[in-house]
Amino acid sequence: MTDTPDGRPKRQIDTSRASSARLYDLYVGGKDHYGVDKDAGTRLTEAFGKGSIQRIGTGARLFHDRAVRYAARELGMDQYLDVGVGVPKGPNTHEIAQAVHPASRVVYVDNDPIVLRHAEALLQSGPEGATDYAEADLREPDEVLAIARRTLDLDRPVALMLCSVLQFVPDDDEARAAVTAYLSALAPGSCLIFSHVTDDFAPEAWRETERVYAEQGIPANVRPRAAIESLVADLDLVPPGLVEVHTWHPDGTDTSSDHTHLYGAVGHKRA
Repeated sequence: MTDTPDGRPKRQIDTSRASSARLYDLYVGGKDHYGVDKDAGTRLTEAFGKGSIQRIGTGARLFHDRAVRYAARELGMDQYLDVGVGVPKGPNTHEIAQAVHPASRVVYVDNDPIVLRHAEALLQSGPEGATDYAEADLREPDEVLAIARRTLDLDRPVALMLCSVLQFVPDDDEARAAVTAYLSALAPGSCLIFSHVTDDFAPEAWRETERVYAEQGIPANVRPRAAIESLVADLDLVPPGLVEVHTWHPDGTDTSSDHTHLYGAVGHKRA
């Protein structure tokens, strides 16, 4: 049955293994996950301690919201390519952007079929703008960009979003190459909204996390700060640069001072 937005056969949801999208949904208190995800999540909760997994998820989400709002208000962005969007959780990128620029256009990309099921119902644009969803892999920039061109004008600035996703590209060179490929295809004035989990603050817990993910067939590489910095080295970062996400442009929505275990930044593509 060819019922994906781009006409490809819809993949079935695999409930025999956990998925990164469903685990994240679990972390932020969602309901779109299965027993296998709960079992994996229990091990991770034990590794980090009660409340820490939820802290990572909510910290990532609040950074997303602030960064998109900043890009819309301060940088004037009205086009977004959100790669690795995960299970939709409001407010979504298009809702934040269109609240500032109603004609904003957003393309969402993920490779998990459960995301597609929800995207079709929840990622619907306002009347002046547009949204699209593609089931594709971030490691295939040419394919993703070809899909993005259906909705976005790549001759105009685009905000590329790689939020909490590059840890699932374990090879450092491949991760850097993917960032470079996307940015190279975007017009001058484009920006990157970026976050990445780090093992700087709880290395043993993150080694256990990598083991749990590997058992579920999910390769992951939780990187230290220096490796994460290398992924955004070709960008001019908006102050305060690459920081733990809860300290990036705080607006009172994230009141905890506990580690979020993610670094985040917004950066301009260099001319």
